[in-house]
Amino acid sequence: MPDYPLRCDVRRTESTTELLAQLHGSEPGFQPYLLTAWSPELTSQDDISLPLLAAVLDEPLALRIPRTGHVPARRLTWHCAIRNTTTVELDDDDWFELTREVLDGTGIEPDDDPAACRWVALRNQAGGLDIVATVIRQDGRWARLHGDTAFARSACAYFAHDHGLHPSA
Repeated sequence: MPDYPLRCDVRRTESTTELLAQLHGSEPGFQPYLLTAWSPELTSQDDISLPLLAAVLDEPLALRIPRTGHVPARRLTWHCAIRNTTTVELDDDDWFELTREVLDGTGIEPDDDPAACRWVALRNQAGGLDIVATVIRQDGRWARLHGDTAFARSACAYFAHDHGLHPSA
């Protein structure tokens, strides 16, 4: 497997609450924080509990019940873990830019789509970022995520190329 400057892994899970709790364990000496989210009001809060964050992320699931009569049984939480394998430190502006590119490329939040999925970008490592989203859009429809892993990896590769990042030896 080739080395990439930005390692990107995408998966789906059943519980937003459990995923956020799992991601909260950070590396020693690094204080985890919410980098950005679909809602500017959310990122302006100084302290938000993980269970509350999970509940707010999952609110669009309730819109599925009137549309279909039930909550979907499939894995509804999308997680994209990005790790910087270079010696170059990325600042919050870089991580923010990469987040936007991944969200647009994968279909989680295409540019100019007010009904897109809810998502958060969490920093819990000095060299990493975790994007967590629900796959149900805010209008209650499924997000179109076909090929999301390839699109996320492509966004990371383009970002690395544009910023001159190369894998560490």
